Amino acid sequence: MNVFKQLYTSIYSPKTISTFRFQGIGKTILYVFILSLLSTIPTGYHFSTGLSEGIKGFDQTLQNELPDFIIEDGLLSADTEKPIEIKVDDFIIILDESGAFGVEEIEAKQNAIGILSDRFVFSANGQAQSYEYSLLNMSITKKDLMEITSQFNQLLPIVLTILFVVMYLFGAFVKFIEVTFLALLGLAIKNSLQRKLNFKQVWVMAAYSTTLATVFFFIMDSLQVIVPSGFLINWFVHLIVIYLVLKEVPPIKKKIKDA
Repeated sequence: MNVFKQLYTSIYSPKTISTFRFQGIGKTILYVFILSLLSTIPTGYHFSTGLSEGIKGFDQTLQNELPDFIIEDGLLSADTEKPIEIKVDDFIIILDESGAFGVEEIEAKQNAIGILSDRFVFSANGQAQSYEYSLLNMSITKKDLMEITSQFNQLLPIVLTILFVVMYLFGAFVKFIEVTFLALLGLAIKNSLQRKLNFKQVWVMAAYSTTLATVFFFIMDSLQVIVPSGFLINWFVHLIVIYLVLKEVPPIKKKIKDA
């Protein structure tokens, strides 16, 4: 059975998953990488889209709507007495030298760019990154920032590719830890059920047992639906599935002593 058919059957069939315990570890590792890719795609897509739209909107707003400003000695100085907040499509751009806005306020706006009193903040899909001006060790004017934005636009495809690869590798690392921890819990469950299995077999079944929750959160993330207590739901589903899978493994046959 190829890995994609395994992916489909692992969504609904604990009995089929139990038969995978005899397959090689290499194929299972490949399967975990596929699940990791599935988990990364929605986040990578929304982050990339948000970043692209944000940079495009920021470039246009910077040229046409924001007043002159300069970043010097780690602080922002602008030709305005109060914060400026401009909405471009689904993106918000904020210029604030007063200190009224912070990282949390920018992050709460989901998709936003903030040129704040002491730092630059970018938020895409509710995930914010901030960079203090003091790290630049140089002065930057509005014109300088326009040139930097133009150059960044040209490099954006490369930057997005690198970011996606980093996100994928980190996601794969987390997925392998998740599967291994589930396998350790599976060992305790198989002992209570009196199933004769080694760790490799339990690890293989644990990998396929994460399929249902992974597919569910792939759909939710694609639709940008926030699942309350997602971490707990994820592990609850994992444990239920691995329990059902281990139950499908034939129990240890007890030897009957002659009377």
